[in-house]
Amino acid sequence: MTTFHELLGTDDSCSIAEIKKKYRQLSIRLHPDKGGSQALMQMLSMAYQQVIKGCGNKKCSDVIIEQEESNDQNIDFKRKIQELVKEKEKLQVLVEQHKQDVDYAFSAGEKSTRQTLILLQATNDKLNKQLVLLRRQIEDKKNTASTPKSPNKKYCFVMLFIVSAIIIAVIGGLFYYQTEQDQPALAVDLTSIPATVQVNNVIATQPATVDYADSMNSAARIMIMHTIGLWQQRYYEGTRQPYIAVRSINGSYIVKDCQGRFSYYSNRSYNTAHVPANLIFSANDRQFSVYRIPYGNGSTEQQWLNSKSLVINNNIFSNNGYQSSAVALASVCSNSVPF
Repeated sequence: MTTFHELLGTDDSCSIAEIKKKYRQLSIRLHPDKGGSQALMQMLSMAYQQVIKGCGNKKCSDVIIEQEESNDQNIDFKRKIQELVKEKEKLQVLVEQHKQDVDYAFSAGEKSTRQTLILLQATNDKLNKQLVLLRRQIEDKKNTASTPKSPNKKYCFVMLFIVSAIIIAVIGGLFYYQTEQDQPALAVDLTSIPATVQVNNVIATQPATVDYADSMNSAARIMIMHTIGLWQQRYYEGTRQPYIAVRSINGSYIVKDCQGRFSYYSNRSYNTAHVPANLIFSANDRQFSVYRIPYGNGSTEQQWLNSKSLVINNNIFSNNGYQSSAVALASVCSNSVPF
């Protein structure tokens, strides 16, 4: 037989506040003004009183039998119990249906939502950095407008000193080069000599090798792509040399060639000259500054395979389609199949 706990939807672990909440919910549903009846409300009230007293595990029929000794309303109570039990079963069916709908919707949208959240977080970080840069530029303009027209003598002196040091270094380098040309050639490991130039506290270091000197003269011209965030297969312009590449929102590219090397084509219209240390300048190609990525973020295939996207120089590059494009590149580079 049904107990008062089952009738009210409670158990012994429920607090008084939870019992009252259950009672209010059922009262709203079973009220005569909401389609219920006076008899159902009386039965619900009796169940609430019994549960509050701690008699929730009592069977409804036992209480009705006890009340039969004092009045003749046992038939009405039995009918009320049956009606409440039916109402409870209907409510339980509705609860299970809603629970299944919620579980299905959550599982279907969880993956898409997680991917969208990662992209939004990366985009938000980029926008925050751009906002900080814009604020600094506005403050610099305000400070420039508020300063006197006469130049800062200390600043001019520092700039003059830096320019003079660069000129002296260039002249000394030319003199040293000419001296070395007049002397017998010596066996020197050029790969161990870094060429460093410092201007306005920005240091750009390049390995002074013969390969690097050759790459400064020309750069492989990539094909302009209109699709964003998808690795695609292409040929360098005017050649049959294949490569794969992906484009960012700002029009910059990550390129992988047949030798497995990764290069970063930076769109100078959107990117500044400040780049991470692992981006080694190679050459210029139209509106692009070309950098090799010998180490660090974006330099290995495992990084692209294990990440959904990589942020390089404040540009977000997706790995969407990378694996299939890399397999196709390996095939065409080994002359097994054409693109």
